[in-house]
Parts: sequence; C-alpha cells; structure tokens
Amino acid sequence: MATITTIKRSLFLDALAILLLPVVSCSCPSTPSVTSLSPSSAAAGGAGFTLIVNGHHFDSNAVVVWNGTSLTTSFVSNTQLTAAIPSSDVASPGPAEVFVYNPGSANNATTVGSIAASDNNNCGAAGSNETPFTVSP
Repeated sequence: MATITTIKRSLFLDALAILLLPVVSCSCPSTPSVTSLSPSSAAAGGAGFTLIVNGHHFDSNAVVVWNGTSLTTSFVSNTQLTAAIPSSDVASPGPAEVFVYNPGSANNATTVGSIAASDNNNCGAAGSNETPFTVSP
C-alpha cells in the first residue's frame, strides 16, 4: 500500500515533468503538405507569374522549391504561400516538380524524390509531397 509520502513524491515528480516539458521539447519544423497549385500549368514561352500554393502546415519562413531551386516565397497563411515564377522557368515545355519545406534554421536541406534543397540542422527540413506542374507546348 502506498504511503502518503510516496503519493506526494509521485505527484511532485509528475508536476515537475509537466513544467519541464516545454524546456526539452523539440523545435523541429512541422511537415507541410501541398494540396493544389494555381495555376497548375502554363504555356511554354509565356510570361512569369505568381504561383499560389495551397496546403497545410506552412511555417512563416516556408520555401517553395521549383525543380530543385528555392524560389522567392511569400507567406500568406499556414495554408497558402505565393512564389514568383520567372519566365525562364516556363521557357520550354516539360514537367516541373514543386514542393514546400519549412526550414528549421537558416541552413536547411531536404530531399523529396529527385529534388533536393540544402539543410544542416539536426532536425532536417520537413519537406512536403512533390506536386507536378505542366509547362505545355
């Protein structure tokens, strides 16, 4: 049978563990997911445009990656980002792969399929699913 001292000690340790939890929690980035792109295609040789990326779990410093190249990205909300697509990225027909990652620090790397972006923290950059974009002839 537990004594009152044992019960008090147990309650104290439980309370201490709860108070210390934020101190030892991981600050790794969340894993984003992409649900849609707008537009989802463009005509080859067209002008540059703003790509709207819809999804979930975007951090305020999230980065949109186009065929392995990080783009200038604007945070709209944790479910939407915009990125500037230069005309050089749609100059020729073919597929493009888009994904998003949430950097955990200034130097990040992630690999999604055959596309990579760079990262040197212990958490790794949390990369989303690859989403296809079509540049049509």
